[in-house]
Amino acid sequence: MIEATQPAEPKSPRKIKVKWPQLDITITALMKENVNQRLINLLFEHLPYRSLQNHALVSGDHLYHLVPSEGLIVMPDRTTEADGTVFLSGLQHLAIKYGPLSEYLPAAPCGNIIPEDVKKFKIAGSQVWAACTKTKQIIEAIVWDASMPEPSAHLPLRLERIGVNNDMKDLAQRIHDETELSCSRISPDLETVHNGLCHSLAGCKGSCFATMVFINGETRPLGYNILNNILAIAANQPHFDLSHLIPLYRVFATIPAEFVGYTGATFLCSTHGQIDALISARVETNPNTNQARADFLAMISAFARYVNLLNAQNLHLFPWKHAVEYQTQLN
Repeated sequence: MIEATQPAEPKSPRKIKVKWPQLDITITALMKENVNQRLINLLFEHLPYRSLQNHALVSGDHLYHLVPSEGLIVMPDRTTEADGTVFLSGLQHLAIKYGPLSEYLPAAPCGNIIPEDVKKFKIAGSQVWAACTKTKQIIEAIVWDASMPEPSAHLPLRLERIGVNNDMKDLAQRIHDETELSCSRISPDLETVHNGLCHSLAGCKGSCFATMVFINGETRPLGYNILNNILAIAANQPHFDLSHLIPLYRVFATIPAEFVGYTGATFLCSTHGQIDALISARVETNPNTNQARADFLAMISAFARYVNLLNAQNLHLFPWKHAVEYQTQLN
């Protein structure tokens, strides 16, 4: 006699919690398991983590922060989703919408804040905006699996790619260590720039305002457009071997890396030089192409995370109080 099997209990949708300790606000988001499960799985693989909280500056009312995951991809448009929607994007962002958005940036809706938390999330949005535009208070986002206790210990960043050979492994680790140090505070290089103390005297007629504009304008595309896309090409275009990937890095990364070094990002610039030197000395000369590729991508991955963090800090530090002087003229 065959016994009838009992139907499996339906699994409850997973939840995450996001806390902003400096604001004493915590919200819960319910994941959309039936929509973007692969991305949700990727997010949960990297929980818990901490990240510098940013507010959008040209998109509208939403908060975003860097997720320490290389595997995120670009997905559908976000503007039509409800307030409180949680998105993941190819810019390695976890973003939550709390009001109108105008930018049709592709992003994957992966969850929603539970209804009882939407009101306090909108308060958090307003307070992060005030920190970005006025007080410059550093606000962290701490994200964890809601089925687990709130993290109480320090949450170190994880190094996603290690490399194979010692020289490249050591450099990737040094970049990672600098990123870890700057994860919850402002990079000393950026503090120097934004305090008008850049040793190169970058600026014009005694002003460092343009220097702040230009270091931000070059750092952002270096991370998002160049380094991230080299990693994406390596993952999605297997016919691109090192003879393609290395020229992409050298041609597109060199000028912006050297320029932001002149404007004050000395660690970024020196790191680019060290990567380039190791490519010549150890990567291009390695007859084991699999090892060489792993070493190259380990350096680029660590460098991309550092550069993208620097971008987040630049955006937070910039004196956006001057924005009131330039109001949009269209309703």
